Amino acid sequence: MLEIEDLKSGYGEIMVLQGLNLVVNQGEIVGLLGANGVGKTTLLNTISGLIKSRGGTVSYLGQNLLRIAPTKLLSLGIAHVRQGRHIFAKMTVLENLQVALDSVRHRVNPQERIEYGLQLFPKLKERLHQQGGTLSGGEQQMLAIARALVTQPKLLMLDEPSMGLAPIVVQGVFTAIRQIAQDGTTILLVEQNAVAASDLVDRLYVMDMGKIVYETAQVNEQELEKIKDVYLGA
Repeated sequence: MLEIEDLKSGYGEIMVLQGLNLVVNQGEIVGLLGANGVGKTTLLNTISGLIKSRGGTVSYLGQNLLRIAPTKLLSLGIAHVRQGRHIFAKMTVLENLQVALDSVRHRVNPQERIEYGLQLFPKLKERLHQQGGTLSGGEQQMLAIARALVTQPKLLMLDEPSMGLAPIVVQGVFTAIRQIAQDGTTILLVEQNAVAASDLVDRLYVMDMGKIVYETAQVNEQELEKIKDVYLGA
């Protein structure tokens, strides 16, 4: 579904991605682990067109994403939940969900998609008419994911969904992510929480210094310890 070859990008004179290669097959949950500052967020932002690439290719279902405007990605079925949530703080939960539908109403049933998001995150149904900025951190993360889901994405990219959340909240968010995948959405999950991610993903990539340095489909305790010791500075 998503094929990245020799991707390079960065900020100003700083090259962050140093020729990165990665594949996400349809139906997978693919995890991307790495310490702070290795380029994980830069990768997702480059895929989404928020940062201009400086070389390489990003192919999505045979289309070159690097030639497509970021505003067109939702119509192609790509949703990106950015680090920091980026919800509309002064809008209600319902308004946040409704505004996400603007560019995809021609291909989805709006009410069905909103109901789907609320079923995954029942807390949001209780807060439907509450302003986004008054929600807890966990509820804001749920809203950010639900807002992406109302667009009925084929590929969902999640950037650090567990960041700053209590363990019990992380468990709920990751349970929802597993259900999203079971319902047919392919997921690229960027995480620092190696333990939580390892319980969820089909394959793991590890990133360091702007490149993929390790890949495994053997997501077990022994493999995880190796990843933590060698690549994550644990």
